[in-house]
Amino acid sequence: MKYLKMLGLAAVAAAALMAIAGVGTASATVACKVTETPCAASNEWELGTAGLASLKAGSSAVMSSTSGEALMTCNGGHVSGKLENKGGPTETMHQAGSSANIVYEGCTNTMDTIKGGEVELHHIAGTDNATVTIKGFETTVQIIGVSCTYTYGAGIDAGVITGGTKPSMDVNAVLPKGAGSFLCPATVKGQFEGTLTEPSGAAYFEDE
Repeated sequence: MKYLKMLGLAAVAAAALMAIAGVGTASATVACKVTETPCAASNEWELGTAGLASLKAGSSAVMSSTSGEALMTCNGGHVSGKLENKGGPTETMHQAGSSANIVYEGCTNTMDTIKGGEVELHHIAGTDNATVTIKGFETTVQIIGVSCTYTYGAGIDAGVITGGTKPSMDVNAVLPKGAGSFLCPATVKGQFEGTLTEPSGAAYFEDE
């Protein structure tokens, strides 16, 4: 079994996994134990809460060229992390790459994160869901014998976490090439479907 740390593509998932915290610039986004807006402080996920998201049964994590050519697939894995700070009306809440981690099993290619970053969750008005924004991560992937580097730069909207009694995430991010051979695709797409398995219970993304 081949284990990989994919804090880049997966940061996508990784941070997403952190259904324990959301972010906002005008008002704090939080993961709430019940569906209510604003979320009462007593119903917010607590600081330090550990999270674990597993690849959805029967699905694969996939990296492909934007033209549709599969570059790498993984048939198992999980994302883990913890809630580091609760943010506030003037402070963006985020999941730092240092505490977010992703491990995949059964992958066809090698992928490594060479630079960490941050993951943010932003409440989608009128729903219990949140968009996932990934910043700063740089990831290398071995493609047709060469090493290619892809980056999230200042921020890429990578997907959506759907709140509810069984929170899930759907990541579909397009990443630009930061470095590598002319053989490396100019952009790649990362796709991941996961379910939150820890902590147990519901997570609804709301304003604080």
